Amino acid sequence: MVRLINYINKWFRPPRVEGRESTDAYAEWEYRWGCELARLYMEPAGDLSGKKLLDIGCGLGGKTVALGEGGALAVFGTDISAEYASASVSYAGKSNRPFVWGFFTGDAARLPVTGGAFDTVVASDTMEHFEDPEGAFSEMVRVTRKGGAIWVFYTPYFSPLGSHLYDYIYIPWCHLLFSRRHLHGAIEHVVTSRHPGMSKQESSREAERIMRSFDRDLNRMSVRRFFRLVKRHPSVRLTYKQFKPAKFGVLKLFTYVPVLRELFTGSVICRLEKRE
Repeated sequence: MVRLINYINKWFRPPRVEGRESTDAYAEWEYRWGCELARLYMEPAGDLSGKKLLDIGCGLGGKTVALGEGGALAVFGTDISAEYASASVSYAGKSNRPFVWGFFTGDAARLPVTGGAFDTVVASDTMEHFEDPEGAFSEMVRVTRKGGAIWVFYTPYFSPLGSHLYDYIYIPWCHLLFSRRHLHGAIEHVVTSRHPGMSKQESSREAERIMRSFDRDLNRMSVRRFFRLVKRHPSVRLTYKQFKPAKFGVLKLFTYVPVLRELFTGSVICRLEKRE
């Protein structure tokens, strides 16, 4: 089976995922993505200019800074990684635009923030990673003021790239088609081919590290699970939702069919408003 995966893998092009070259490149990708979020979604909805904003899962700070430069009155980013929060401070310090900013380390399910402190809360590329997604969403609702907005952007688990293993396995839905053992073997093959000097034991350890990240860092958040979670919070109402297809726009037709939506949605985008 591992040989079959390796053979099929050659027929697919690597997904175009930006910012994978280095931490600096990733921060710059975050910045570009933040500019896009501001332009396409948040500013048209009136959720950016003059607002006090919290970015949950801020990563290296690029997105947070982009939202600050985009017109927010003040932006604050939080990440569970102290290393990322520190890197965010360094990145924000390079901005020559005047806006208030701050970063802190914290668990999204236990934010050290008073209730109703923010006009807008953003969770981008984080909902599928939270160790306690229900707790994290409850905290988003709690720290948003009444009448404020919550924006969520995430890749659902059953999407073509839901495995997040796209640096190694290019086959869509690989995590649904193949067992963990076979994926481990295929990744080990890729690691060995990229690093010929590695011993078999070293490449096996690296493959196991990657698979442990897959096990640990994904909570299997599906489209259905997320919207069921939203329904359990009557204090918020859904005002906008979009199911973006993975890679090919023509696949959008499948996102209108609930039973197929899970498989063909590349990104879920939604806006929620906290009731007055």
